[in-house]
Amino acid sequence: MTADTEAAPGFTVAVAAGAAVGMGRTMALMAEREAGRQAHDRFDWLHQVPIGPQQITLTAGAGNLQQTQGFGPDVGYMWGVRRLVAVGFTAGTVVAYKNGTAIAGTTLVGGEPLIAFNSAGVATIGRAEVILDYNDTLNFTATGITGTVQIFGAADNFERWMLPKYLGG
Repeated sequence: MTADTEAAPGFTVAVAAGAAVGMGRTMALMAEREAGRQAHDRFDWLHQVPIGPQQITLTAGAGNLQQTQGFGPDVGYMWGVRRLVAVGFTAGTVVAYKNGTAIAGTTLVGGEPLIAFNSAGVATIGRAEVILDYNDTLNFTATGITGTVQIFGAADNFERWMLPKYLGG
């Protein structure tokens, strides 16, 4: 090589170092963008939705609320029920069921009892303790009620295929 085509050793090292710094900044920027995208995706696949509000129609202090819109996930989604609230009554019992069917007024059969409210109150439920698939519903019975019964709450809503991720897998 001649003097005209030879690069000074310091120049070569400086160019290589500059390229490495530039690549490092580019990689950091790409990682930051990916982290932002994943955070956005988490909202897309998991966000909280309201349950209700809905009032139980009472006759002589008893009634039921069965398969009402807003008490189960849409097709392709699942719910992790996180909170149920039953308020407005001073005496009686309200029971929340998963998939109960009303027969003869206030009797629910075939459902799984989830929570019994012996007084107005809030039930906070841990993640993955009450999971509803898109064909499941929350149903409620009220007996011996003095006052009215208003039901509402919140659920984690996520796409059905994300159940393993929601469960921590």
